[in-house]
Amino acid sequence: MRTLSATLPTNMLPDRFDWGCATSSFQIEGASREDGRVPSIWDDFCAQPGHIKDGSDGTVACDHYHRYAADIRALAELGFKHYRFSIAWPRVVRENNTLNSAGLDFYKRLLDTLDEHGIVPNATLFHWDLPSHLEGGWLNRDTAYRFADYAHLVAQQLGDRLPRVATLNEPWCCAFLGYDLGVFAPGQQNRELALSAAHHLVLAHGLGVQAWRSEQANTQLGIVLNPELCDPASSDPADAQAACLAQYERNECFLNPLFGREWPQELLTQMGARISDRRAGDAEICAQPLDFIGFNYYSRSIGRAPQTASEAVRGYAYVPPDPTTEGLTDIGWEVYPEGLARIVKKLSDGWPLPPIWIAENGMADNTPVVNGVCDDERRCRYLQSHFESLSDCIAQGADVRAYYLWSLLDNFEWAHGYSQRFGIVHVDFETQKRTYKKSALMMQALLRG
Repeated sequence: MRTLSATLPTNMLPDRFDWGCATSSFQIEGASREDGRVPSIWDDFCAQPGHIKDGSDGTVACDHYHRYAADIRALAELGFKHYRFSIAWPRVVRENNTLNSAGLDFYKRLLDTLDEHGIVPNATLFHWDLPSHLEGGWLNRDTAYRFADYAHLVAQQLGDRLPRVATLNEPWCCAFLGYDLGVFAPGQQNRELALSAAHHLVLAHGLGVQAWRSEQANTQLGIVLNPELCDPASSDPADAQAACLAQYERNECFLNPLFGREWPQELLTQMGARISDRRAGDAEICAQPLDFIGFNYYSRSIGRAPQTASEAVRGYAYVPPDPTTEGLTDIGWEVYPEGLARIVKKLSDGWPLPPIWIAENGMADNTPVVNGVCDDERRCRYLQSHFESLSDCIAQGADVRAYYLWSLLDNFEWAHGYSQRFGIVHVDFETQKRTYKKSALMMQALLRG
């Protein structure tokens, strides 16, 4: 294995900056039918032919439900002091909205193990695995109140052991990939429905924060978004307007209500008949004070003016990266490290943000294990370049206090199934054998330095 010279910028050294790794429940836990876990919309979505690229599902995934102790030990060996994970709503709440003690016990064991290794838990309450029995999903306003019930239950049972909690992860994906483009669960395709779902998700966040703080006032609470950095395809004003609309959908749609602002008129117009889903008093609920905000960054987008009727509904379209271009990840995303600093500055200039976490950053690199070695040097270069971009941003005054690498393990990558690998630890999905990749060893050298 070739060596790669890598260093941490001075302003990101572990004694002054929080370093963590991130995962999510549906992507790694498996055990989808054990200990009273109820079905989620992603179980349903996977069961429908054609939705998942390789026809797979999350029934086993990384078998983390049974192998969590070894996985946390690996996290400690690699030098990470923070672990961002999600709690599976379908695992801890029954269909009658009561506690499933057997499911909750898994997270108690997980927290015990993190404590043994001196790792700070950073929990996310919702990372897309919505219980199937919640009729209407995020189109039903009642789901936001059921989320608040769930948040209150977790706060009662685990709140004194969770110093940092995010309500939602990337609500844009749930709303727009799930209800507009239909490529994520539940697979619907209607722009108005997506905007209604987006509103109910932010409402759920606000209600969840209120519910948690009523039980545990000292927890640091926030939300994790995946903001858009969209550059226009040309100097044509129509392309510039399209890029602006793409950013409205990803940024203003969520950040505005979080900070007491109204949506841009373009989004209100697109909501059409579903505008009645927004009710008096919702704005105050959504704009709960935040202790932190998480941003996930992987790449940028290029926007152009719509050319078809379906594109015109959204007001924009994306220019896909040229697949023959060097510098793409294996999932086909542009490697654009300077975008990390750009998006943090853009959002910091536009909204009164609390302390920022980079809650996910990483790349799909499908380098295989050969003779026991996974030489994912491209991922090493990707990470180093993004550390440098983030360091520049911090040096310019951005209040970024944490970085979470995505991901600890190769896992179920949603609609891509197991065809894309984001982990720094390779997982053989047939044997469940774990192998440290070169990127894991690089991180170990940096963090344990």
